[in-house]
Formats: sequence, C-alpha cells, structure tokens
Amino acid sequence: MPPAAKPSFQELLVRWYQQGHRPLPWRETADPYRLWLAEIMLQQTTVAAVLPYYARFLAKFPTVQALAAAPLNEILHLWQGLGYYRRAHLLHRCAQQVVHHYQGEFPRTEAALLQLPGVGPYTAAVVAACAYETPTTVVDGNVLRVVARVRALPQALVPTSPSLRTAAASLADGAPPRLYANAIMELGATVCTPTTPQCASCPVNGWCQAFAQGTPTAYPIKLAKAKLPEKYGVAYVLKDSKGHLYLRQRPSTGLLAGLWEVPHTGWEVTKTPAQAIPEFPEVLREGGTIQHTFTHFKLTLEVRVGELGNIPAAQRFSPIALPPLPTLMHKVLRAAEVI
Repeated sequence: MPPAAKPSFQELLVRWYQQGHRPLPWRETADPYRLWLAEIMLQQTTVAAVLPYYARFLAKFPTVQALAAAPLNEILHLWQGLGYYRRAHLLHRCAQQVVHHYQGEFPRTEAALLQLPGVGPYTAAVVAACAYETPTTVVDGNVLRVVARVRALPQALVPTSPSLRTAAASLADGAPPRLYANAIMELGATVCTPTTPQCASCPVNGWCQAFAQGTPTAYPIKLAKAKLPEKYGVAYVLKDSKGHLYLRQRPSTGLLAGLWEVPHTGWEVTKTPAQAIPEFPEVLREGGTIQHTFTHFKLTLEVRVGELGNIPAAQRFSPIALPPLPTLMHKVLRAAEVI
C-alpha cells in the first residue's frame, strides 16, 4: 500500500486555523463594509488599539450609508487617538463613493475595489477574498514574513515585490480564499513573529526552508531604514480668564487636515527661538517639551502657556468639550496641564 501523501501547506495551515484562532470581530463576518473598515483602521496600527475604535464606529455608523452621510467632523472626532488621520478623510470619501457610484454595495473585483479612495492592493485583496471568496494574493507584513521564511527568499522585499507575490500566490493556489487569507495572516501575527518565532509549534514548519536551515530570523532580508529628519517649533496654549482654550482649525488638505490645534510657530528643520508670536502675550510660562513622531519626521515642540483677554467665539473651547484634535495636540495640552 503506497504511503499517504504529505498534507499540503494549505491543508495544514487551514486546519490549524480552524482548530483555534483569535476571535476578532472582523473574522466573523463576510460583510465587505465591516471588513473594509477594519482593514483601513488596522493600517499602521495594532489590533489592540483598533478593537475599541472598531466597536465605536460600528455602533455609530452600522452601514456604509450611515458613514457616508455623517459630517466629516463627526468622523474625525471619533477617530481621535487612532493616528494617521488621512485615513479618516479617505474613509469618508470612500464611503460616499460606494454609496453614490455603487448603490451602497462594495464592488466585487479587486480592480474595481482599487479605484476606491484609500484602498490599496492589500485591502482590495482582503475584501475580495474574505467577502466574496475570490482567489487572490493577500500580502501584508505578516504574510511577507511567513512567505519569505517558507521560501527562504534571498532578497529584501516589500509587499508589492513581484517575487514575493509570485511565491505567495503559489502557496495559496487552490486554497479556500477566506479561510486561507485569515489563516496565513494569523500565523504571521501569532506564531511566525519577527524576533521570536514559535517554530516548534508552527503547523507548517515541515514546509519552511528557513526552519530547515535553522535561521528563521534571518528572513525576511530587511531594507535599510533611513533616519527620520527632525523638526522643531514652539506651541502656545492660551486661555481666557474662565479657562477656555484658543484653538484654530488646520487646512482641509495636507497633514492633519481639518483637525484643530493650538497656535504654533510652525515646524522647521532648525530650532525655533523661544519667543512669542507677535499677536499673543509675551508673558508666558514654560509648559515643558513634547516629542512626536510622524511618518516622515520627528517633531520636538516647546510648550508655552499664557492668557488671552478675549477669544473669538468660533475659536473658544472648554477643555471638557474639545473639537477633533490630533494626538500631537493632546500631548501639548497635557504638558500644559489643561486636560
């Protein structure tokens, strides 16, 4: 009697996933709206950070129609603290496009999904695979790591690398799209981790070339990271006699678009002199220094605190009823001890 065939990579991986995985809410649905919402939130953000935001958004906007109809300011307010605020703007635009151009139904093909604002190859693949069971190649950072190790790929990679996508597609070939996509992402997140992979308990270690070599953490080959430039500025936390804050709204495009902020000198590559902006008080106390890292630069702000005799009504806010603020401004206000 011939020996039984060795289980395939896909069979082992899917069986492992079905035996137990993290019960994440977006794993229990095939609703493209909920899948898309989760994936936009998860960009550059951890699962633990996203979970409460995801629940709050669905409670407030249970459908794509509800999200599309909401004022942008309401969405930004709910997004506070999640960071990368451009995602919130694109989220709103995407919802409106789905409602206005697709009658509230997310398109079913990757090509059409890619035409939506804020939807890249990974998000399009996840929605296509998990909502519509479309055979596709889902590649995020976790999948990149798994594939690079299984195939011992000898070059530095990004999720769009042709060699990576070819290898990822070959591993996924013939597998049930939704189950497989979730399984390989789960493996990378919980077992095939960056620095301490649990190779002994990995369900597909028999297929892993990096494991056979005894060098799993040598893969993937890492791209050299450029040092982030540094910028500096002075932020002014200004209050009236009743403790109301002076805030201004940022432009509707660009970094932190549409959010509110305290006035500041601007963010420059050289240290800004610690002096008052002319229209604000010269007698200010120091409120400390805060640091914040954006995607493309690091920012250091010196905080100054002072009083204004009269704040225009449109820019006057109580510390307990603030408009949408970026995380940076929450740091500034905490340093000034006003929130």
